[in-house]
Amino acid sequence: MGKLRHFSRLAILASGLVLAVASSAIGQSKHMLFRVRGATGTALYLLGSVHLLTPEAGKLPAAVDSAFANAKIVGFETSIDSLQQRAAELLAKARYANGATLRSSLSPEHVTAIDSIMHLYGLSIAQLNAYKPWFVGLAMSQLVMQRAGFQPQYGVDVQLNQRARDAGKTILGLESVDFQLNLFDSMTPADQELMLLKDKGPAEDAKALELMKSAWLAGDPARLDSLVRTSDAFSPTLQAALVTNRNRSWIPQLEALLGGKDDALVVVGAAHLVGDQGVLALLRAKGYKIEQL
Repeated sequence: MGKLRHFSRLAILASGLVLAVASSAIGQSKHMLFRVRGATGTALYLLGSVHLLTPEAGKLPAAVDSAFANAKIVGFETSIDSLQQRAAELLAKARYANGATLRSSLSPEHVTAIDSIMHLYGLSIAQLNAYKPWFVGLAMSQLVMQRAGFQPQYGVDVQLNQRARDAGKTILGLESVDFQLNLFDSMTPADQELMLLKDKGPAEDAKALELMKSAWLAGDPARLDSLVRTSDAFSPTLQAALVTNRNRSWIPQLEALLGGKDDALVVVGAAHLVGDQGVLALLRAKGYKIEQL
């Protein structure tokens, strides 16, 4: 389950997986959508994003439509358009250079175990020997997503990015594209290897996906946080790099939006909102009142 919660929009370009949950939200009383009010009454809507959805779940709930309509500014983790245009750079970073390979880069004592895990997905070290472990982990997760019918064009951020462009709204990114392109490649070799070694196989990943899906559909941030915290696929340093440090870096930009005159909708991975180090908790600690919609 660990892989399912951390991948940003960047991962779609590499293999398609981010925290992904889907199904119809009809009849749901709450959503992973929150409204924060600034001192002058400016509204900041925070939406926990799912980056891939199944086709039948493509219609966003009315609460999201309303927040989008009210917002003059729409923000994402980074510029989706620019990231897509630079996809080739990401794939270049995923490949080894100077004669290195996946097999030679793994600890000798773990090669057999990791190859066995990859075989559960119909893959092998020989097949993906030119690629770094972080990319291999994403590729394995992509297979799970494909089998479940999840597609990026139905994802929350893709839809809202297109709608924001069509409506002529101001679009902003909380992070630079360069930062996102280097996010996974900056992982230490040990952390990358851990991603593969801790993988429990496609059956367990599919079960974890269903649990995440249920929590998201219920609009239950506490349950979502519990699922995130019980996973062990990432080291504390990697958890900080991929999630908590980024959460803290976004707060000044979110406060700037709250201090402005225009309402804004900001869409980030749902795992970034929950928990005691999540964006919601960090804003509450600064005295902001938050309402779940």
